[in-house]
Amino acid sequence: MTDRPAQKINLRAIVLEILLESSKGNMLTGVLIHDVLAQYAYLDARDRAFIKSLAEGTIERRITLDYVINSFSKVKTEKMKGVVREVLRMSTYQLYYMSRVPASAVCNEAVKLIKKKHMNGLVGFVNGVLRSISANPIDINSIEDLSVRYSMPEWIIDRFADEYGKEEAEKILEASIGTRPVYIRTNLTRISPSELKAMLEDEGVSVKSTNGPEYSFEISGFDRLGSLPSFNDGLFSVQDLSSMSVGELASPEKGMNVIDVCAAPGGKSCHVAELLDGTGHVEARDVSDKKAALIIENKDRLVLTNLDVKVHDATVFDEQAEETADIVIADLPCSGLGVIGRKNDLKYRVKPEDIGELASLQRDILRNAVRYVKHGGKLVFSTCTITREETTEQRDFIKDELGLEIIEERRFLPESTGSDGFYAVSYRKP
Repeated sequence: MTDRPAQKINLRAIVLEILLESSKGNMLTGVLIHDVLAQYAYLDARDRAFIKSLAEGTIERRITLDYVINSFSKVKTEKMKGVVREVLRMSTYQLYYMSRVPASAVCNEAVKLIKKKHMNGLVGFVNGVLRSISANPIDINSIEDLSVRYSMPEWIIDRFADEYGKEEAEKILEASIGTRPVYIRTNLTRISPSELKAMLEDEGVSVKSTNGPEYSFEISGFDRLGSLPSFNDGLFSVQDLSSMSVGELASPEKGMNVIDVCAAPGGKSCHVAELLDGTGHVEARDVSDKKAALIIENKDRLVLTNLDVKVHDATVFDEQAEETADIVIADLPCSGLGVIGRKNDLKYRVKPEDIGELASLQRDILRNAVRYVKHGGKLVFSTCTITREETTEQRDFIKDELGLEIIEERRFLPESTGSDGFYAVSYRKP
């Protein structure tokens, strides 16, 4: 473990570096923040929480923050130097969404960051903008422009409104911003739900039952998963309630053979392996060694002896696997618009044209996946999005063109205190 340095760590300087690196677009923000927090694991829980909250919130609220800044600055954010832009964004976020931080401290710390970056000539500008923002707060909730209010690209809002109506679209937007609950799935091969609940509470974790499977819980009040012995010992996995529906729809019987064609990081494969209770066989596949390593990490932590991992491109047909699986899981690449509440920068990365390209990729994979299912066997198709092209149109494609019979369909729209947006449907192959 890294020793705590003698000098005081500047938490805002750490956040600024995260924001600058995130702006390059080379790494998913969630991965970037995770790596930085691992680097500063010696910090206490409160400091780590501050870094995480400020970094995630600034990225998530980017459109809103730029609107506020541009209302008080003659130089618009898109014309600013990167350092100045990110300092103003993170400072404005503190002023609007972190009420415990005094406005004077926000302005003073922003000035320190600018000086640390040797941009003394811009100190007056930054200080002036922030003082104006602090003295003249804008009521964000009164702004009619939904893109500004919920910090969401306009094309996504238009799509949601077109597919679900304006009222439902606004509910989705509300649920897609702010803190999301953490749900976990008990590893039933190792421990009972009641025993896990008692163990987590002994570890200082707050545990609540859910409206999902009886082996699921909502947890809070912990610093990081890696600090919990119960997690390190493989007694539970983090998984959204909506994603647990894949294992429920698969509903494997003991001894069955299962193939998961796009498995990384392995949550659904591991769930099914647990439901098989040490019997049968699950082959979790993905396209690269890097993705396979993520599955292996989860498999080993959970101690699942009936799960193997294979590197395989799902768009390439595997003749040896034809009609060998009792169940095929096809949780396919998608736009991810159902989970933008958890992936803060996803809404800025995905583009309108991506939807059609991803739907086409899904169909290529599904044509292969169906051929792996035995006659009388089951296919479970799922995606963590809510667009028509990637959900119901694929449902009809599997039924009408690939000839499978629908068993059950489940659709989840993002809820403020509930599950993520998700879609899953199970089929029987005649």
